Amino acid sequence: MSVLRVFFVFLVMAVWVASPVEAAKDKEPKVSELMKDANDMVSQAQTSYINGETKQAIELYRKALAEISKIEQENPKRVSTSEFAPVRFRKALCETEIDRIMLEEVNATARTVAVTDTSALEKKREDRKKAAETNHVPEAAVKLSAKQSSEDKKETMTAEAKAEQEPDKPVVVKDELEWAKDMLSVDRFEDAEKALLKILKVEPEHRDARFLMALARVQQGKHADATVVIDDLLTDNASDEPVLLLAAGSYMATGNYAKAMETLDKAMKVNPKRPDGYLNMAWLLLEMKPGKTEEPELYYRQAVKLGGPRDRDMERRLGMKTE
Repeated sequence: MSVLRVFFVFLVMAVWVASPVEAAKDKEPKVSELMKDANDMVSQAQTSYINGETKQAIELYRKALAEISKIEQENPKRVSTSEFAPVRFRKALCETEIDRIMLEEVNATARTVAVTDTSALEKKREDRKKAAETNHVPEAAVKLSAKQSSEDKKETMTAEAKAEQEPDKPVVVKDELEWAKDMLSVDRFEDAEKALLKILKVEPEHRDARFLMALARVQQGKHADATVVIDDLLTDNASDEPVLLLAAGSYMATGNYAKAMETLDKAMKVNPKRPDGYLNMAWLLLEMKPGKTEEPELYYRQAVKLGGPRDRDMERRLGMKTE
């Protein structure tokens, strides 16, 4: 508190004419009090990082950023003052640490196997099948089964093949859904859609299966097919944010910018605190008018402010100074 401010407060108290506004100002909490929760989160984030818990560290830094943003919004007149310097420092620290940790993660988990190699996913599915087959079966029975002759194995495989073709074979929705996700992650769209169709035959209204089907078609550039599924999903729930974001991406890909903008607006209204809609809007505006960066930058900064990751390509397009 400045000398002038202290003098003013004591003067008002002396003549007993303090206005309600000045009295309220005098009761403003100290920055250290405001920052207590954010500082605790930063300390926890640093501990998590040291312990090798990088995902938790990033999450805590983002929570700290959100808390700092809240403090800034609730104290607009104090933001640019010298007393708020610690707040600005903490904010910059959180942003820098998130970027640094994410870069370390990318370098540490760089792929060394081509995405077309699905052997690991195939093994995962086999493990799931084995776990399901031996679930609640006594260990002795499992060992006995392993001693079958090769002829018995052939007969068993033939029986399984027949059962697989039978229309009334039970579909394990959870397993098929996980397999579809795995296949989508390596662009095996045909295999993904086969699994999703199995689910939809028994549960035509299954939301996640329909969403993944739409996603698969968007990724393949089959936007007309995707739109049919997307419209159906939005008919069921017009506030389904992930579907709105997917729809906007599809509209943008086909050049329907007005529809994409309208859909992103809806998504941001559904969840104003999710950064994805703001980031997508920034890209959309850049695509529409590459030379005008002021409005896209506002959306991009809001996305980052809400905890979204820094996008170096976006920052270069906007002409922002990158570290």
